[in-house]
Amino acid sequence: MVNQEQVIKGFVGELLAGKDDFFVVDIILSGTNTRRKIVVILDKNTGILIDECGELSRALGDKIEECGLFENAYTLEVSSPGMDRPLTVKRQYERRIGNKLNFLLADGTTFEAVLQKVSNEGVDVVPVLKKDNKKKKDAAAEPVEELKRLRFEEIKKCNLIVSFK
Repeated sequence: MVNQEQVIKGFVGELLAGKDDFFVVDIILSGTNTRRKIVVILDKNTGILIDECGELSRALGDKIEECGLFENAYTLEVSSPGMDRPLTVKRQYERRIGNKLNFLLADGTTFEAVLQKVSNEGVDVVPVLKKDNKKKKDAAAEPVEELKRLRFEEIKKCNLIVSFK
């Protein structure tokens, strides 16, 4: 039996060949054999545009149809990771240098930190402390001047903190 996920990964690799600024965040196959759902999550060093997702979706759909990968109906979705999706690959972290992130570590520790550096092994961050501010309901955050090094294996989940100030 053909491994559908591997075939799709191969197609995506072909379509992104020569487009070094694009990268795959995740490929998810779900559903049943009678109604499959394929979700391809892509990003780009400068952020992926909706038109680029549409173009890649059409090209990938054509490849899937040409080879007859699925006997029955399927849904194909090609999208960006979105701001609320956890960071999962190194290149996503590289895009977020200088941003504030929310970390959940494997040991259950949670904290906010500003991303300083990314390496093959992990990240360097400066944690922030929340200071109580009696004039405002929300607490203001200020950096703590102590660099913390985290290995990727230590990070269970990491999300961008979006601020609309």
